Parts: sequence; C-alpha cells; structure tokens
Amino acid sequence: MMLMIEVLILLLAVYKLIRPVRKGKTFSSVRLRQLYIGLCQLKYFLITFSLLGCAVLLNWTMFHPGWKELAAVIFCGGVIEALLFWSGMIGIYLTSVQLGLKWRIIGGLTGMIPLVNLAVLMKLISIVSAEVEFEQEKAELDAVRAESQICQTRYPILLVHGVFFRDYKYLNYWGRIPKELSRNGACIYYGKQQSAASVKECGRELAERILEITAEENESHKKVNIIAHSKGGLDCRYAVACLGMAPYVASITTINTPHHGCKFAEWLLTMAPASFRRWIAKRYNETLRHLGDKNPDFLAAVEDLTASGVENLNREMAEGEQEAAEQVYFQSVASSLKKPSYGRFPLNLTQGFVKLFDGENDGLVSLDSMKWGKRCYEIRVQGKRGVSHGDVIDLNRENIPGFDVREFYVSLIKDLKDRGF
Repeated sequence: MMLMIEVLILLLAVYKLIRPVRKGKTFSSVRLRQLYIGLCQLKYFLITFSLLGCAVLLNWTMFHPGWKELAAVIFCGGVIEALLFWSGMIGIYLTSVQLGLKWRIIGGLTGMIPLVNLAVLMKLISIVSAEVEFEQEKAELDAVRAESQICQTRYPILLVHGVFFRDYKYLNYWGRIPKELSRNGACIYYGKQQSAASVKECGRELAERILEITAEENESHKKVNIIAHSKGGLDCRYAVACLGMAPYVASITTINTPHHGCKFAEWLLTMAPASFRRWIAKRYNETLRHLGDKNPDFLAAVEDLTASGVENLNREMAEGEQEAAEQVYFQSVASSLKKPSYGRFPLNLTQGFVKLFDGENDGLVSLDSMKWGKRCYEIRVQGKRGVSHGDVIDLNRENIPGFDVREFYVSLIKDLKDRGF
C-alpha cells in the first residue's frame, strides 16, 4: 500500500516536470510563461518532496520494507525530485526580474544548508509568485485598454536621460517604461546627448535632436513633449530658454531634476583635492570616448549640478524661460527615499549625507530642488521605502509596493494627451 502511494507521488512529480502548466493558460510573453513554469515546478518540488519524505519514513517505521525496495524508491525519487528542482531553479534564475542579484546569490550560497535552503526556497517562490501575479494583472490591464491608446499624444515623446548614462538600444535607461508607453499608443524618441558634458553642450546637442525630429514631414512631429530625468531636465531647459527651441516644444516634464542644484555635490567637489578631481575626470572621459561620447567633460557636468552652478544657469535662463512659458507647458516630478537601506547602491550610501546638506532627498537630489514649473507632482508611497533617484525611471526594473512606475508614466502621458499636447 505504501509503495503504491510512493509511486503515485513520483508519478505526480514526473507529470509536473513534463507538463507544469495546465492546458489553455495564456501569458503575455514567453519570459512570463517560462517564469511561471519554473515557479510551478518549484512549488510541486516542495509538495512532492515533502510527501515522499513522509511516505518513505512512514513505510520504514510501520511496514519495514526490504532494503532493495526502499533503495529503489529513494534513488528514483532523488533523481526525479532533482530534475524537478533544477528545472524550476534554472527557469526562475534565467527569467525573473524581481529576484535581483541578492536573492540569486543567497539561493546559491545556502543551497547545501539543510532547512535554511528550504526557507530560502520558499522566499524565492514568494518573490516570483508576486512577480507573476503582478505582471499578469498588468498584461490584462493593457489588453483591456489596448484600443483606447491612452498615451497617443498629439506630439511625440522625447525621453532625455540624466548624467553619466547614455541611450543604449539593449540597456534601456528608462527600464520597462518605453515599452509600456508604446504599447498604449505613445510615439517615443530618445535624446541621445552625451553622458557627461556641460548643460550648455548637452543643451546644444538636444536642440539638434529636437530639430531632427521636428524636421519630419509628419504634421504630428512639429513639436515634442519632453520627459527629462535628473540633469537632462537642465539640459532641456537650456535648449528651450537659450537656444530657441520653444516653438518646437509643447511641454517639458522634469523628473527629479536639481533645479536649484545640490549642496552636497558642491561640498564633495570642494573637499576633493584638485589632483584627484583631474584624475577621476581623465579616466571617465577616456572611458566614455570609447563608448560613444564625442567630447565628454566629467568636471563640467558635475560643476553644473552644484548649487552655485545651477544658480548661475538659472540666472542665464530666466529671461528666455519667461518668454518660453507662453508657448511651453512646464511641470516637474519629485520623489524621496525615506531610509538609506531601501536604496540600491550607491544611493543607499549617499542618502544620509545628502540629507545633512540638502534635506529630504531621493539619494542624490533634494525634494525642494526638484520642484519647478506650473505644477510639481510629488510621489508619496505608503510604508518605509520611498522612491529613489533610480526607482523613478525604473532603473532596477523593480516592482515597488505602492508605486507602479509604469502606470505612473502612463498617467503622466495621459494627462499630457488630455491637455492637448
């Protein structure tokens, strides 16, 4: 009788190894399907492994089977359970976004520690289960509103990156946001300015990019809606205020931009020895030339982000911006990180220091410095986490409780559409 039960458990494990997903279940992507398969296999590994262990122990203590029979069950069970386990682990390690590097490492380091490995496995299953559920709900929401094209604005969207990054095709600075916006009707372009240069130089590059886009014959491309993060917001403001781009820009939305500079950055720049600053700048500039920047200038970029640097820029842009305000809709977005421990490296190290100089901040920029334009949308989430400088552009592709970054941008673009932009 017990042998029959053990065989049935093994057959269940084999069945879930071969067909982990019920027939007819659909998914929004191949990645999500593979993630769900790995999740199901790990769940059934836990179930069948536990049941098989109990059955073998019960059989041994109560019915005293022969050692050959027991050895056969243990051997077959070990092989089948190992296949089920490793198939599931490889599946989630290769396809999960939310596990991150931390839990992948923890899973690898604790794999051979009894009981601890089971606790970690249950944590991995919990993380992946939440990811699958969240992504499935997102897919269903997109399917419902697919025809409405709620992000199809009158003018295309120009996404402008911040300092020390570039626009790469396969490593998107904006994470999952562009795909979500495009899925809902948005037409997306990228700024493509250098990763580190002065605001004036990057502003010039963005002005050229805006003229390139608006030169197209399509009537809808006579202007652009700019969404700019961090220093990119200053670059765009300069292009509009000082380089005559106001007639070609319908709106500018800055995301966590230091409109009044960073006192902490100024202190760092002042405290660092000149020789060290030159050494860092030289290494950075040499590296970025190899990666595509034509004329990178690390020190000019950093100096333009200091409190005094932005103060000078604001004076220079004041008159031009006042005139541009009649043609361009200006608004801003601001967020803050509540505890350093919730930020990803290096923001978990800088948040506390920035707070000493600038007050409440996102790990780099103070909340007060981000506020600018006709409207400032301040992101506030429940709990202890907050939203960091990287979170607000989905840099880490992390699903944050209480803040759906993709839906936030959908609502942001929808508002632009409703305003006629």
